[in-house]
Amino acid sequence: HVLTFDGARPSFYGDGEYWIVKNPSVKIQGRYMGTKWTLGLAATSKVAVSGPFIDNHLIEVEPMEKDFGGAILLDGVEVLNKFGTLKFSGARITYDDQGELVDEATSKWKKNIVHMDLPKGISMTVFRWDNYLDLKITMPPMETDGSCGNFNGDASDDTVEAIFDRVGARVDKEDLLFSRGASISMSSQAEDMLRKYCVGDKLQNATNECLKEIPATARTTEEVSACTFDHCFGMNAHALQIAKQFATEKERENLGIE
Repeated sequence: HVLTFDGARPSFYGDGEYWIVKNPSVKIQGRYMGTKWTLGLAATSKVAVSGPFIDNHLIEVEPMEKDFGGAILLDGVEVLNKFGTLKFSGARITYDDQGELVDEATSKWKKNIVHMDLPKGISMTVFRWDNYLDLKITMPPMETDGSCGNFNGDASDDTVEAIFDRVGARVDKEDLLFSRGASISMSSQAEDMLRKYCVGDKLQNATNECLKEIPATARTTEEVSACTFDHCFGMNAHALQIAKQFATEKERENLGIE
């Protein structure tokens, strides 16, 4: 789930790479991917920061487990494989176990926190958990758009539909900061949710919007389905509860669902 700069709460459940902050100088992207713990609904699995404000260097932060990346990277080279500090181009990155959590449910786990003090008064904190990330971005008002909204003081235009209409449903391939694109898939639970709860005109309208928002040269059936899911369920903060209706007996047992 996201809390935008203006206080809206859109959710992005489909796999793919999204703009988090899109500005001519400041570029922050997130890779949102489904996990078995969320029944295929996306969590943040990687974040990338670049742009002229840091001399076009590229910072990438991944979760702790190797299967999910397991590294902090600067220009493609692993850095800070233990707690410490790194400085470059007016930026300071500190890696430690100190910081206020954005989700109290994670308080039982060991903290591995990346603090980025960046130019233009921007700070970013990334909490590295075993298989996903939490993050918090603080910055002064500026021209921006993406998952964190457009920072215009109006929460009502930070819906999933409005954000996609302004910046596209996914990052265009030529703008991608990550070295390669994600492999997109839909869980059986997400497919079941679309079949049962996103039908008729609602489904058709969502699909049509996605066909406009994803460039034809880069479009796949899986990307359109993931985008359609965002349109249908992106303003529903309880989509995971709906997905649990379609969990198998073994999945329910593994997740502790009654």
